Parts: sequence; structure tokens; C-alpha cells
Amino acid sequence: MATLQQTLDSLVVPAAFARHDKIVDTTFLTGLYTWKSNTEPLLNRLESLDGSVLSISELANLVCVLAPLTAVAQWSSSATRSLASACLARIPTSDKLNAHVLTQVVKPLFAPTPHPRLHTSTARILPRPADVQDTYIEQPWKEHPGLDEVIRWCLLNTETSSYETAWPLFLPPVMTFLDDYQLPYKLLGVRLVSDMLTRVPPDLLLRTGVDALMFTSLTNSLSHLGDKSTPDFIRLTVTTTLQLVDLTTPSAFPSHGISLHVNELQGIPAAAITHTLSSSQSKTLSTRFSRLSTLLSSSLLGTVIMYTPTFLLPVSSSAPNPDPFADPEHVDISPVHVPEIPLQAPTPPTRSFNPTLVAAAQTLAPVLSALGTGGVRFLKGVIPVLAEWLALPIPVVAPEAGSVPDDNEEKFPPDAEGSSYHGSGSSTADISLHVASLSSLSVLLRTCAPRMEGWSTTIVDALGRCWVGYLDIENQRGNNDVSKDSLCALKKQLKETAVQLAEVYPGVIKNEYAILMAFNKALFEGLVGGIK
Repeated sequence: MATLQQTLDSLVVPAAFARHDKIVDTTFLTGLYTWKSNTEPLLNRLESLDGSVLSISELANLVCVLAPLTAVAQWSSSATRSLASACLARIPTSDKLNAHVLTQVVKPLFAPTPHPRLHTSTARILPRPADVQDTYIEQPWKEHPGLDEVIRWCLLNTETSSYETAWPLFLPPVMTFLDDYQLPYKLLGVRLVSDMLTRVPPDLLLRTGVDALMFTSLTNSLSHLGDKSTPDFIRLTVTTTLQLVDLTTPSAFPSHGISLHVNELQGIPAAAITHTLSSSQSKTLSTRFSRLSTLLSSSLLGTVIMYTPTFLLPVSSSAPNPDPFADPEHVDISPVHVPEIPLQAPTPPTRSFNPTLVAAAQTLAPVLSALGTGGVRFLKGVIPVLAEWLALPIPVVAPEAGSVPDDNEEKFPPDAEGSSYHGSGSSTADISLHVASLSSLSVLLRTCAPRMEGWSTTIVDALGRCWVGYLDIENQRGNNDVSKDSLCALKKQLKETAVQLAEVYPGVIKNEYAILMAFNKALFEGLVGGIK
């Protein structure tokens, strides 16, 4: 019978998985598939393992082998992830074990490429970037697939009271992941930061200045727009940035701001709505507003939304392959030839909205909610963008034959767990950008109510155009076999937004809504009819 060490050696994830997408040798790939299929019986041998009788070095070896197998990645399956997680749960955790893993296993892998902004021994932030060689020339840690799961296991199994002691061991590898030039590793770094923020004491981040370093790294990373994982990366990065802002600069007001309507403020004494802040609270709120403003204006509006095309560009078989040595932050803004569409055929577009733009639009609502009444400053930049999105025609996208879900474990040839995925057969109206726009608009109506009167005409115009687009698709649904479910949410949200605008600014009923009804009552009755 194989010893424990032999079993663990057989379970080590092959380094080739770190570059599996570039491997074309079918014989070599077959060897990787064979290893993957053999992991489940090997893990079954560890079910009766008693971790309490193992030494610290043996437990550390066990963690370093099993933790990578819990990742949703090419080298794991749902069965192996479940077995590996069960084995890890039986390992007794301790600060001594975490320190051993981080010191003896993780730290040596990052020693050849230290982070230029952190001291190599204390992990303190340097006043100036260190004068080091190219950080990206030699990166031995990339030859260990799943290393981020080993770090995550240590992060989540360290008590909050022990974080300061382990801080010099945690921070360098996490920041190295986050500041890597390749987006897949940056994505792993953002996940590590998010997990760290659930346990780390806020005062540790503030005393060491790491909060500012993390914020800068997170917002700067949103300029990477050319990767297939960019949409998921944008969602996770914005969510993690808001998590960092809320942890280090919490709002002094409930629900991230005061959202009283103008009518509710009348007759209330000024002292009742004035919130006296200390100097430290004022500084915290100032920092909070500054960071949220940077996230919204510079990162989302000024970078992602500005440089992302609305629709996916058509894929040409004659297009040249991308340059592997090109600048990963470069965005091609050269004009693209778009064939003219005859005016006699106003058919809806058949290309989906750009997933990167949709991801950015979906993150606007939580950012605006965090800003609260501070969002008034950005109405001139946000509302025209939302109105433009709402006025766009709704694409009707046909299902792709033989398409597969975006699941890491299904990128390998189908095995016992996988099967080929086929569409439902009916076309789908892509309303993702419209729904995200309405969600952001709803947040602005709630938090910036006193200033929305001046934007009522723009908002009603956008709602009316979107409503007409919805009716066009609805009328064509029988011919195009468009899924009805994809339109119900849009119709409901349009009507709710119209009602919310009337509550914020009642004058819109006698002005803009009356104009719509006078123009075509039958057309707009379903949108604004009956609103009083």
C-alpha cells in the first residue's frame, strides 16, 4: 500500500496546467487528462486520515497538496473538489501551521520577484518603489497551479487577533498576485484581497497604509480590457473595492447617505437633519468620497465605459492573430468599417451587447448607492450615459448551436461528468444593458432626489424610447420566437422607474407624461397611464 507521502506526491497538480491553454501536443494533453481522472481514487485513500497524529511539516504538506484541488479549475472536478475540501476540514488549524506553510512553502516562491512597493522583511510600504530588476522576468510561483488556494486557506484560518503577526507573510504574495501583468492572476489576487478583507482588522490596514496601496492597485487594474475574463474581473474588482472602502472609511450616515425627498424636508428643523461630525469623521468621509469618486469617474466612466464598444465586433476568419507581445492595456480605437443597413429593414441588431460594457453598467448601481447624495456631483456624466443606453435598440440574439457554458472544468474534452450543451432553440432579447441602466437610474432617483427635477425630460425621453423598443420586440416575438421571459423584467422595471420618477418629481405627470399621452396615448398608456 502506498505511503501518505507517495499519495500526496501523486496528487500534486502538474505545473503544465499553468499553461494548458497554450499546449497543442495531444499526447501531452492526454497525460494531463489521465492524471485528472486518477485524482479521485487517490483522494478516497485519505478519507480515514487522522490529522491529529501528523507533524506540522506533514500537515503543511497536506494543505499545500489538497488546497489547490479545491479550486474551480482545469485540474479539478466537482467530485475531487468535494473530497479535497472534506480532507482539509479534518486538519486541525493553528497559527503555527499557517506560519509554517507561509514561511517554508509560499515565501520562497515569491523571493526572486519581491513586490517593488513592499519591504522584503517587514512588508511595510516603501516611500518610493524599490530599485529592482524587472519583476516579471522570473516568476517561479506561476509554476505552482492552485497556489492561491493555499494562501486563501491560510487567510481564512487565521484569527483576526493574529493577523498583525502574520501580516509580513500574507501581504507580499497577495499584492504580487494583484499587481501581476496577466489578468487571470490579477483576478486571483482580487479574490485573495476580498477574502482578506473579511478577516483583517481595519486599523491594521490604516496604520500600515495598505488601504491606499490596495485601492490604487484595484482601480488601476480596471484598465485591462482585452481579456476574455474581463467582465468577471470588473464585477469582482468593483465589489472588492467597495468592500475595502466600506471597511476602512465607513459612512457616518445610515444606508450610505441621506435620501429624503424635497417634500419630506419641509417643516423639519435644521438641527434635526444636521449631523455633527468630529474632525476624524470629516477626514474619513472626505477620503471615502474621494475614493468613490475616483472609482466612478476615472475607472468606470473614464476608462471602461469610454473605451469599450457597445456591441461585440464581428469575428472575421481572415483577421490576424493577436500579438502575444502587445501592450495588455492597449485599446484599439481604430475605425471599424460597419456595413450600411438599408433604411427599409429596421430589424433589431443580432449581436449581443459587449459583456465588458454590461459588467461595467451592472457595477454602476452599487457605486452610486455607496456615494449616496454625493452622486449629485456626477449627474452630468452619468445620466446622459444611462439615457443613451436605454435608447439603444434591443438586440435579438439567436442561440448558438453546440455552445458550452463558461465553466472551467468543461473546457476539457467531455468526460463522465460533462456533456455537450445545446441552446434552448428560441431567440433571446438581450436586455442586460437596459436593465442595468434602469437599476442605476433607480438609485439616483432615491439618493439624489432634490436634483432630479432638472433631468426629468432626459429621463422620460430615455424611458419612452426604451418602451418603444420593448414594444417593437414584443410585437415581433411571434415571428422571431423570442423568449417572453427576457422581456417581462424589462417591462416591469420600466413601469416602476416611471412611478418612482413621479414620486420624486410630481410635476412630471402634468408635463412630460402628459406630452407622451397626447402624442400617442395607445403607445404610452402601458408606461405612464394611470400614474397620479
